[in-house]
Amino acid sequence: MIPVTRETAEKIMVVFRESFLNQDLEAFLDLFDENVSFEFPYAPEPYVKKLTSKSELRAHLLSLQGVFKIHSFSEPVIHRSVDASVFTAEFCGHGVMNDSGQPYDQQYISVIELQEGKIIRYQDYWNPLSLG
Repeated sequence: MIPVTRETAEKIMVVFRESFLNQDLEAFLDLFDENVSFEFPYAPEPYVKKLTSKSELRAHLLSLQGVFKIHSFSEPVIHRSVDASVFTAEFCGHGVMNDSGQPYDQQYISVIELQEGKIIRYQDYWNPLSLG
């Protein structure tokens, strides 16, 4: 197992942020392993709690395009883990809810596990109250 360096974590988060904001779905998805586990532990019904592949992640991202549009992300605060393959990123997203035009302001804490340079597990801790 190769430890995740701060530089690697920062590079991943730059691609994550820039590809998401530029709606470059392929660049975004290229960060993830084919069998990625993408989890939303705080997601209420009817929102999805877990995706188990890159194809499920693709479909989920496409479905979100109708819900909100994120215009910016803050610079992430990176925390490396004692587990050499895991890091945590804290960041904020700002945008607008498509239906209402209301602001979408979200604080994220993401636990990210890598294997061979790809994200194999992404736990997305977000506040569901931001949707209401």
